Amino acid sequence: MGYRELIKKVQHYSGFTDSESQDALDCMVETLASHLDDGERKDFASQLPQELKDRAMMVTPAAHAERHRMLEQFMDYQNVDESRAKRQMLSAWHALKDAISVGEINHIRSQLPNKIVAFLH
Repeated sequence: MGYRELIKKVQHYSGFTDSESQDALDCMVETLASHLDDGERKDFASQLPQELKDRAMMVTPAAHAERHRMLEQFMDYQNVDESRAKRQMLSAWHALKDAISVGEINHIRSQLPNKIVAFLH
């Protein structure tokens, strides 16, 4: 699935503008990638279009203390309130689930805090 198609899927799931959908997708990829170990980040990136692959590979891993602050990290990056951040995260996550393998989704979930896994369902 291409980058533009993923942006359109985010837009479909969220009702956001094209620009907002792109920002949500880009930020979700960066946030997820920062919470994955190096090997898993590479596996995740390998299933993404080039524009997102580059974003996933350029992030630095989140410090151990930051692992449970994924939502707050997203809010800070996007400069949005919690309600909006949750809508952005969920819509981007659903679009990503359409684009990457079920196995990769499960591997990603295994590295995220339980609270985030439950939220992303």
